[in-house]
Amino acid sequence: MERIDHKIVERLKKLLALSASDNENEANLAMRKAEDLMRRHNLSVADVALNGSSADIESVEVSGLTKSKQKWELHLGICIARTFNGRAISYRLGPGKGWRFTFVAGRTDLELIVDLYERLRQTIRRMSSAYVRANPNPYVSPRTLHNSYRLGMLRTIKTRLEQVRKNTMPNDESRNVYGMSGKELMVVKSNAVDRKVEELFSKLKIFTSRISTVNMTAYRRGQADGRNVSLHRSLEGSEGSRFIE
Repeated sequence: MERIDHKIVERLKKLLALSASDNENEANLAMRKAEDLMRRHNLSVADVALNGSSADIESVEVSGLTKSKQKWELHLGICIARTFNGRAISYRLGPGKGWRFTFVAGRTDLELIVDLYERLRQTIRRMSSAYVRANPNPYVSPRTLHNSYRLGMLRTIKTRLEQVRKNTMPNDESRNVYGMSGKELMVVKSNAVDRKVEELFSKLKIFTSRISTVNMTAYRRGQADGRNVSLHRSLEGSEGSRFIE
């Protein structure tokens, strides 16, 4: 399959950023353009060979922001990886050494996954700090306020990303020169991602996370603010936050 131009990937990043605008019309327009761009350039199957025989799968490691795993950060990585047809595997580095994510996906998808994850988790952390400073509560610990606000933001962002995934899934109507549909190519890619994960992590263990204490006021505020979060810092408040045809 033809390699996707880097400029197209950059444009998609910007459209996804604008899809989180507090201007509802602008956000909806950006989302539609992002979905159309992914469909027109087969971004969901961009790294699969034309004959479906193989996929260009890579991995990238990203360290956690804190020494201990944070539920919001874990779920954010998993959600973003899923949106772009990848996998996110977390693991501890040892006592006091922190933890990491290994993202596994096609080359084009992987670039989008890492970019969104790095930017979005920093934005959530920054907005959480601003919220807690502005809303001290003598009856609730700052840690609980931070966690509640971040989980609320994550809930909203997850919903938006799930919609992106749903609207950009390939269908059986278009077929390549080998007669393979987009869905068939997607299966090839998914299998290749799974094989790469097995190659990197031969013995995966699944752990369930503990239930978190949530302050509903902070959680709801996080949900609301999650609609306005920018996924691309360079566009915040700039004249460039409009579409260029």
